[in-house]
Amino acid sequence: MKLLTQLANFQKFAIKNIKYYGLIAVILVAGVQIGCVAGSGLRAAEKLAVEKDYNGALAAYQNIVDTKPGTSEAYQAQLAIGELLVEHMNQPAEGVKTYEAVIAAAPESDEAAEAYYNLGMHYYREKDYSTAQTQFDVIVNQFPNLELSHNAQLMLAKSFEDAKNFEQAVEIYDNFANRNPRSERAAIAIARKGQIQKDHLKNEEEAKRTYQSLVKKYGKVEGTEEEIEKAKQELTALKASIPEPDDPLATQYGRALAQQEATRERDRPRGGVERSRAMGNIDLQVADSGFGISAPEVMRNFGGQGGIAGDEQGSYFDAELMIASFFYGDENYRDAGALYFDAIARAESANVKIDPYAYLRLSICYRKVGMHQRAREVLKQAARRDGSVIEAVIDTGRNQYTSESYEKALETYNSVIGMARGRDSEIYWLIALVHKKLGEPEKERETLERSVAANTQNVDALQSLAEVLHYRLKDRKAAAIFQDLVDQKGDSYIGSKTIGDLTYKYGNYVQSRAKYRAAARTAKRLLNKAENKAEKRELRHQIIYATILAARATHHLNKAEDAQKMIDELAVEYPEHALIPYGRGELALLNGDTETAVAEFKASIEQNPVSDLALIALGEYYVSQGYNDDAIALWEGYLTNNQYNQNVRRHLKKLTGEDEE
Repeated sequence: MKLLTQLANFQKFAIKNIKYYGLIAVILVAGVQIGCVAGSGLRAAEKLAVEKDYNGALAAYQNIVDTKPGTSEAYQAQLAIGELLVEHMNQPAEGVKTYEAVIAAAPESDEAAEAYYNLGMHYYREKDYSTAQTQFDVIVNQFPNLELSHNAQLMLAKSFEDAKNFEQAVEIYDNFANRNPRSERAAIAIARKGQIQKDHLKNEEEAKRTYQSLVKKYGKVEGTEEEIEKAKQELTALKASIPEPDDPLATQYGRALAQQEATRERDRPRGGVERSRAMGNIDLQVADSGFGISAPEVMRNFGGQGGIAGDEQGSYFDAELMIASFFYGDENYRDAGALYFDAIARAESANVKIDPYAYLRLSICYRKVGMHQRAREVLKQAARRDGSVIEAVIDTGRNQYTSESYEKALETYNSVIGMARGRDSEIYWLIALVHKKLGEPEKERETLERSVAANTQNVDALQSLAEVLHYRLKDRKAAAIFQDLVDQKGDSYIGSKTIGDLTYKYGNYVQSRAKYRAAARTAKRLLNKAENKAEKRELRHQIIYATILAARATHHLNKAEDAQKMIDELAVEYPEHALIPYGRGELALLNGDTETAVAEFKASIEQNPVSDLALIALGEYYVSQGYNDDAIALWEGYLTNNQYNQNVRRHLKKLTGEDEE
């Protein structure tokens, strides 16, 4: 039966932590229930599989697919075929194709969700955690109302944990708890979060806060006794105070929420999401928010059995926004999100402009429950309707920065990157200021580079980049280049090329091409005035190299013919120069002609064994193909005769994993 094999495999490693992995086992049981909706044909095929007649089962399932194409039964048969191929017949590649076929044929179906889940479990067992995470994340974002979505979120956290990405695992466990407030499963997830913080992240202060929050919030929630006791033991060992638990029944809302969660936990194996009737005079049909609870249900719980209704003027959504803010402040992101979603939909239906901060908070609610794709889509759609939404987000980030809530500021700023291209440079600069406060100079430098790449005229970003390079990263040579740009002394070959390199690195090929061309013009102007042979030789090298780089950027602008023409013209003007075959090699690589690229790089190296450009390009190609030994041999051989070349040495150290002083 579907996923029974998964359950058996999971039990092999569940022994280490029975309670925690008991939570994970629920994932597999729920999956079994989803996969067992079978007609007579499916039952007959399943019987053959149980009897280990795998070929017979495969034929029976395939008959269903052939005779009932496009039906739910056919998709279930395909899922079963996928399981047979992966789990029993040692044909994982074919099984994966079968799962992918279900997704392609019925992308929004429950069977597609199960196919994603089975793919995730397959890649998880293969320790391909990154691919597994992609599958689980799709379920969380695209199928939020299925029980499988919650199960996938737990597996997402577990895959990050096994991949030793503990920060991300902590965030996902937190997301899961936010989706399931006041439930036993949420308490177990939070306990796991605290354990990771203490044992793996070695952050005892954060672990203390997590355990204290667990005791305070869940100390009187039925079914969490084991987690609470363990949390108290951990707090004692950490010499931290043990808070008094909140009484979830002390308020009307608390009683309603406790009753709601008890019902949800009881009914959970049936899957799906509770449906609530529309309230009072509010008859607008609003799409499902994906938070797993309806806005009418939240309002009814908040206001008692009668609920809270709006007046005939349609101010119901104002009441929703007010109550949503209450939940948001209490960090109940699930219920707050359901209300923000409903209120926004009602306001938009009535053509009423709503506070842009409502969109921001809805986006944050989605992020807090782990639905990052929806979070971004909310802001993107809102920004199209109302430009003030982006401004509201940026202002919120600034306020968080001022109040020293740096992690929140980062989250806020990052939520709108790419939504208003004209603001990206400013936002990256603001993010860099946060990294500066957090004492993260490498991240500060990267975001400042992105800021400059988005707008090469952003003087604030250029100045900040010069400062981080000079004062915190001690790269005074690079710092001087950017300081010259600030002081409007950047009309030099090195200044133009440096900005060209930076914009190319972050995909701004229009600016990159322009800066490389400017560098080539500068070198050509100086060549006309030069008298010294060595100086002329160096300037010719600069002209050719900058033009090759400009051609490479031109190619990325879907102008392959123009790029080739630039190299051909160089070859006519400088026919014997060793960089010409290097330039041909670069374009050949971009065209996918690797054989020609390798030959041209080797020709360039043969013409000028001292130059490192073609040598590094060839080595990087080897690395891209997994030929690390060839790259190491190439670079080590070069350093035998050119031991002071720091550029090649840096590449070699990065490849071999040596620490660079």
